[in-house]
Amino acid sequence: MGGLTLTLVLLCLSGTLSEDAGEDNLNDIMVQIQPEQGRNIENEYKTHNQQVKTASTTTTTQSGCEPTIHTVMRELGAMEERLGATVRSLEGMRNRLEASESQVRSLNATVNELKRFNEDRPQVAFSATLGISGTIGPVSNEITLVFRRVLSNIGNAYNPTTGIFTAPVRGLYHFTFTAFDWGRSTMTGASLCHNGQRMVSVYDEKEGGSSESSSNSATFLLQVGEQVYVALWKDGRRISDNANHYSSFNGFLLFPM
Repeated sequence: MGGLTLTLVLLCLSGTLSEDAGEDNLNDIMVQIQPEQGRNIENEYKTHNQQVKTASTTTTTQSGCEPTIHTVMRELGAMEERLGATVRSLEGMRNRLEASESQVRSLNATVNELKRFNEDRPQVAFSATLGISGTIGPVSNEITLVFRRVLSNIGNAYNPTTGIFTAPVRGLYHFTFTAFDWGRSTMTGASLCHNGQRMVSVYDEKEGGSSESSSNSATFLLQVGEQVYVALWKDGRRISDNANHYSSFNGFLLFPM
């Protein structure tokens, strides 16, 4: 502290003498200072200047931090807003995902129910042709046609020996049949019968050497054990077939009831 005071006094004195007494008086005073004292004074002066610079730099740095802190705070606020928006978006996605999962569970339940329905549902279907190369008829009495060539018989409800289909379950069934004939001046007539009652029929009367075929179909409810077949009419009616299998009888279960 004493050295700093001496330095300041000398500096002030130097300035005063420079103004009042002139340059010669200043030189006289500087000469009277010993070399060792001069070095000490110079070191104290340098140390003082360094402390002043350090204090100034610290103050400037502290002042310069203030805008940076404000910027960081603003960025943190913006990040918080973006984070909030992201959280809300994720919550929306989660809700949609939960809704989708609920729909998938519902669809899976429906599919499983349909699978169980199909597994428990009886499989009934058949298709057969006359399986002859020739003509049946004319007949004097109505007869049940036997379609001997079986193409399919799922559930074995059709009997290819008698030509009769017997319903294995109560349900709605669909049947089709076709009657073909060739020859000169012939007649064809046949009916799809349910328990002896004609449901639908085909009829064809021709002249000349042409050959024709007729078909019909019907859908109706059957109880367990009820029978369906195709009957050829009496009074000169005929039905023909060959390797092309024109005349056929077909049926299947639409759904049980």
